[in-house]
Amino acid sequence: METIGFVILHYGDREITDTCVRSILKMKEQEQIRIIIVDNDIGKTEDERRKLKETYSDNSRITILKVRSGGGFSQANNLGYQFAREKLQVSFIIVLNNDIEFIQEDFLGRMERSYQENPCHVLGPDIVRVDSGEHQNPLDTRIRTAEEAAYTVRMNCMALRFYPVIWPIILKKLKKEEREKLCRKKARGEFYREVQKDIVPFGACLIFTPQFVKREKLAFYPETQFFYEEYILAYRCRKKGYRTVFDPSLKVLHESGAATAKSFRSEKTRLRFMLERTAEAAQIYLTMITGG
Repeated sequence: METIGFVILHYGDREITDTCVRSILKMKEQEQIRIIIVDNDIGKTEDERRKLKETYSDNSRITILKVRSGGGFSQANNLGYQFAREKLQVSFIIVLNNDIEFIQEDFLGRMERSYQENPCHVLGPDIVRVDSGEHQNPLDTRIRTAEEAAYTVRMNCMALRFYPVIWPIILKKLKKEEREKLCRKKARGEFYREVQKDIVPFGACLIFTPQFVKREKLAFYPETQFFYEEYILAYRCRKKGYRTVFDPSLKVLHESGAATAKSFRSEKTRLRFMLERTAEAAQIYLTMITGG
């Protein structure tokens, strides 16, 4: 078995990250595993950073990298991806949020079999949201059009303009949409039990295969702070003729924003952040696909 690198984006709660790390350390083929924890929690004290480092100081296969500026999801993960690719020279790079938990001890064996049966550049496991049982992968079956991206930018900017007045309405609408989406997914249960190809993989856990790692110096380009990374990645893959695959034989659990949620004072603050970052990221995506 080839060497596999796990890039864990650490943010917020150290215990959440530790649950993720321990689930990896329960896997078979430990000698092939390398773990890179990217510390993206800019607001932490040096004492908190020291405690994180001390937690894994006795394991030579675990490296902790510190992000020096608040670049967000793409920049932090690219730091870990580059370290895994260039310094450790691993074959597979699994990029994941710290609130992911692996539940299959033979995950790596399953991953290699999946790659052999469905050669691809990006492989997505079945990501199950813990609190609802929702299958979060794939994020979508197609990339967004220029018109859809432009609409997202306009609507989010409009919402931000009147945010102090209308934020409760937006929050209520989003929660309703989430419930409706979950119902639709439950009605399509068979879809999540079959391999799906050329999809938009969900960003909470992405497996970059040797075909991708050999060719690409960065996992995410162009970089965004948060949101729309998956559509940008899927468009980039389509443009280069790369294959993306969802395989339900690979399963992980997702606390879905457990660490991030603790960093916001309120739902109002969290929602504003989401609208701002989504508008910025959708604009980057729009510029990318239109060449503008």
